[in-house]
This record gives sequence, C-alpha cells and structure tokens, in this order.
Amino acid sequence: MKVPIGKIPYVYPIPIALLGALVNGKANYATVGDLGLMGINPALVCVSSHRDHYTNRGICEHGTFSLNFPDTSLLSVTDYCGVYSGRDIDKSALFDSFYGELQTAPMIRECPVSLECRVLQTVTIQHRQIFIGEVHCAYVDEAYLDEVDGKKQIADLTRLDPILYALDNRYYSIGQPIGVGYKEAKR
Repeated sequence: MKVPIGKIPYVYPIPIALLGALVNGKANYATVGDLGLMGINPALVCVSSHRDHYTNRGICEHGTFSLNFPDTSLLSVTDYCGVYSGRDIDKSALFDSFYGELQTAPMIRECPVSLECRVLQTVTIQHRQIFIGEVHCAYVDEAYLDEVDGKKQIADLTRLDPILYALDNRYYSIGQPIGVGYKEAKR
C-alpha cells in the first residue's frame, strides 16, 4: 500500500553539477541538483536556482552558463561550492577553469564532462530562476571517451563516476549497469 507523504518532488537520483558563470570578471561555481535534460535535438538543458544566488548575476549578465559534472573524487570541493557563496569566497581558484567559444561560461578541467550553454529563456517562478539553455558544446576529458565504429562516445557511467544526490540529503555513487536502452524490450 502506498502512503501519502506530502508535496515532495521525489525525483531520483539527482545528478549533481557545478553551475558555472562569469561574475564580476571571475569564474564562479555553485553546486546544483535542480537541473535536467530537456531534449537531445536540439540539445537543451534547464537549471533552476534561487534568484538571489550570486551565480545567477553572471548568467543574466552574459546569457551563458556551464554545467560541469564532477566525479566522486571531487565530492568535498563540490559540497563546498554549495555551502559557501561566491559573494564571500573567491571560487575561481578552486578549479582549473577554461573557456570555449562563448568566452563567458567558465568550465572546470577536473570534471569529466562540461557543457557550455547559451541561455534561450529565463523563467521566474516564485523565488526560482529557471534557465533554459542550448548546449553550445559538450567537452569530455579524453580519458572518458571510447571509440565505437570510428566515432568517439562517452564511456559508461561507472567510469564517469558521477556524484548523485537524493532527498534524504545524502550523496551517492552510481551502481552497475543492468541493461541497454531500446534492447531490453526485445528480450
């Protein structure tokens, strides 16, 4: 029997990312879990952030942001970026930042995957700013790429080792693969 537990957006697991923006001339990163894939073609993502977050300033000013997906070895510094504000702490020195073609969406070299995004639309709901972005370019550390049929593709999630979050306020690591998309139904 299912028991009602209230208005809880129990979507799980939640991927953790470091939201990057150029604020006052410096790279700034904020830990986020309120993000999602909106489509593959076109490549669309969304991220929701409290309107008062320091990182939002840079996103609104430049119309760009990055999503950087840390592996579990970066758990402490990732959590740190979610606890302390860029208003009080200079986070630009925490990572080796780099920039792509957009030049205003700082990305993190230490993260296996980084997405450079251009804001298509901003929606405000209550105290949240939701940035809908088109992925301008995805950057993947070559150590996490495999070649299949002459094309580069991202390795499986166990090699990427992403940080996951749940509404029990704990971080998790990924488990083992259990199947292949669009193949399991044929079994």
